[in-house]
Amino acid sequence: MKKFFYKVIMIAVVVLAAATGFVCLSGNAQVSAAKTAETPVTSLDKVINKLKKKSKAYVSKLKTVPDDKKEDDGKNENNNNNEKDEKEDDTPLTWNENFTEADLRLMSAIIYCEAADMSEDAGIAVGNVILNRMRDTKDWKHVNTIKEVVYDNKWCVQFTPAYGNPSALEKALAIYDNLDDYEGEWQYRQMQKNIIEAKKALSGVKVVPDSYMFFNGHIESSKKKCEKEGKSYIVIDHHIYF
Repeated sequence: MKKFFYKVIMIAVVVLAAATGFVCLSGNAQVSAAKTAETPVTSLDKVINKLKKKSKAYVSKLKTVPDDKKEDDGKNENNNNNEKDEKEDDTPLTWNENFTEADLRLMSAIIYCEAADMSEDAGIAVGNVILNRMRDTKDWKHVNTIKEVVYDNKWCVQFTPAYGNPSALEKALAIYDNLDDYEGEWQYRQMQKNIIEAKKALSGVKVVPDSYMFFNGHIESSKKKCEKEGKSYIVIDHHIYF
């Protein structure tokens, strides 16, 4: 009888323990489930925060430039480019003190006659050849001024515009002397361009070497002659210089 009663009690204890354990397990499962439900959000927040911190740390290492500084740098770069352009285009327009207004007048007029519709380089090159002859102490030692070079006819007429009645050079000189009367006309614009070219040549700007004493419009025949004699030459627009 005692044994039976003892078994009943043991069974009751086991049942009670099982019930209590189920409740505990259920409670733990609910808490665990709640934690599981909360974990994704909490973990995501942590991940985001970590990424933000890393991003801030990374950005802080970068050398960033403020917007106003960028604008200033842009302005400075533009200013530097403008200064560079100004320096490259800043060709002196005052001629050598050894030359006179009369020299500028005659040089401008002969360039007007010889290279009126050509490029600036062609006009300066005409001036270079004239000055090369003026400074030469060998073949051209008989001419010592711009005027003597332009009107030289020792061997033959050197500058055909200088001769005629009236000559093309005389007409060009008249345009130079009365330039305001031609304002708005092509002659005005052309002479203004040639005056600049003359000033550049007289100030020392060189397009052809000091050894070049000739130029003409017979490009092909002159090229063959130069190549045959081993001489250098430069072709600019409608002229060959050698």
